[in-house]
Amino acid sequence: MILFQRDWCGPSWAQPRRALQSLGLFAGQAPNCEQSGTDFLAELASPRARPVLGWRAARFANDSPALFSGWLDNAAELASELGLSGASPARIYAEAYSRWGTAADRRAIGCYAAVLGLPDGRVRLSRSPWGGRSLFYHNDGDVLLACSIPRPLFAAGLDKQLRPEAIDRLIAMELPDQEESLFANLRVVPQGSEVIVARGQQRTQRWYDPLDLAPVRFKRDDDYVEAAEAHLSAAVKAALAGAKRPGVALSGGLDSALVCAEMLRQLPPGERLPSFTFHPCREFDGQVPPGKFGDDRPWVEAFARMHPALDPHFSDNPGISFEDRAEQVFAACDAGYPSRVMGTVHHGPMRDAAAHGCDWLLGADTGNMTFSNSAIWAAPEFLRQGKWLELLRLVSGQAGNHWPVWRRIAAQGLMPNLPPGLQHSIRRLMGKDHRDMNLFANPFIRSSSRLAAWRDEAAIANNMLTVDRTESRAAYIRANYDACSLGLEVVHGHEQVFGIGLRDVTAYRPLIEFCLALPTAQFVRAGESRWLARRMAKGRMPEAQRTNRLYGEHNSDWHQRLGAQRAELRRAATALRDHPQLGAVLDVAAMERALDDWPAQAPQTRDQINQLRFYLPAMLYVARFVDHTTGRNQP
Repeated sequence: MILFQRDWCGPSWAQPRRALQSLGLFAGQAPNCEQSGTDFLAELASPRARPVLGWRAARFANDSPALFSGWLDNAAELASELGLSGASPARIYAEAYSRWGTAADRRAIGCYAAVLGLPDGRVRLSRSPWGGRSLFYHNDGDVLLACSIPRPLFAAGLDKQLRPEAIDRLIAMELPDQEESLFANLRVVPQGSEVIVARGQQRTQRWYDPLDLAPVRFKRDDDYVEAAEAHLSAAVKAALAGAKRPGVALSGGLDSALVCAEMLRQLPPGERLPSFTFHPCREFDGQVPPGKFGDDRPWVEAFARMHPALDPHFSDNPGISFEDRAEQVFAACDAGYPSRVMGTVHHGPMRDAAAHGCDWLLGADTGNMTFSNSAIWAAPEFLRQGKWLELLRLVSGQAGNHWPVWRRIAAQGLMPNLPPGLQHSIRRLMGKDHRDMNLFANPFIRSSSRLAAWRDEAAIANNMLTVDRTESRAAYIRANYDACSLGLEVVHGHEQVFGIGLRDVTAYRPLIEFCLALPTAQFVRAGESRWLARRMAKGRMPEAQRTNRLYGEHNSDWHQRLGAQRAELRRAATALRDHPQLGAVLDVAAMERALDDWPAQAPQTRDQINQLRFYLPAMLYVARFVDHTTGRNQP
């Protein structure tokens, strides 16, 4: 993480030493820092990094300072071209910008955020595309503050005040704003962008367009597999280069298993690789929605038998609820996004990896968008192109879908091709059973409140559950790109809380761009989905796993875990009646009824599952975050 302060006209109200202490809060000590004229610079290179005596920020172009957070995967290549053998990523990146300008970001492969003090007195803030490290800033004419996370900026003296609109977005499950943070007077550098800052002014330029992809076309099907494997190999090599003791987050699916198999292939002979997997609690009854599997452990155990150098570790997340370590995460990153109630299943593996001595936990979160893509846009594309047989095969082979084939074609092929307004009208006529499984607004918004419009599914195009757009490849890419930009301060938060580095191997830009430019027929062929990944997986995983068409239900034991907390959850819901920010917009009575009428077994319909597993605990989580941030005592 990095911290930068510039006083435009001598000493300002900001207190850099307090910001520095805050930056090192979870490390237990102040990080590297330097005072240079009116600039204050600091760096925390890893979650538990020790300060380096005499540390100075990197310099370039007339002794201008540079800060860099993240990694450059092609640092050696850039350094060679720039004549900077052995230079730090910060120096390489700064010199690349000095020589090539914004084109340097196109040539830099990695995941990063950077601050450059320019020779003309301005400051450049930047982030890489496809999930670059987070970077927040405040520029009021007296002082410029920039940091990887908000906390140190508040410690410096910036007023900490949640934006009312941001709270509304959390309640409505609307994706956060691309440039405005959750807090007043604190902005976000968008991914794939630069922000040039002068005194009291800033100009944002988005240099990266995710749709600017040249189609990838080869002569043979095997050529696509070989090229995808080469990109995966490069992604794994880059991730392993920065890890002394890596661990891998491993599920029973295709994407993380392929990453793990490639990691094992690249490890030196005799070296072992620990993997970390969550699985349901012992009370889990095995009930999952159609087309899903609920326990990754048997798949991982079979995979481990095939790879003797793998040391699998399992956790059923004892004591970990949807609000696990909530106060620590809030303190670490000043974020309480409702989607986190689904993400706490990862806390056990992160905790175990840190306890095992791993310095990095490597995952494959972007796998379903890259080589393991199921081309969710395929059905409407096949219909537009008149590929009737491919469309029929695709919808006929879907596991767990009990609709008749004609209805699948209508819902998946025809509907996404219709104008949004017409789609909405048809769904209203057909009733909720015809609704796409992801189109589901927050049912606990009060119908008479100022947020009532968010109950209408026509208003939820950017809802957190509707990222995978179906109407076209372009819509899918744009929605996923925007989602990759948001809430990444939480990654820094988890790194601080658990004391371990976190990296998505599959978020490697060349791999992403290659896969998103492939023909749809490389992902879906003759009714077989995720066809590219299944071909890549031959010989790398057991056949039963390679050919499995079911998807993992990662919170499969939610009914047991939340059911055990019903009394506590009901008290928390009732307390929201008098909540100053949420009481007027949440339907507390509906939340109480949902808990009072708790089903004896886990429901199987998607709307019921979303209501109880996600929306209900998410509203309690948001309330807890708002209370933490505003200092309100919880009842």
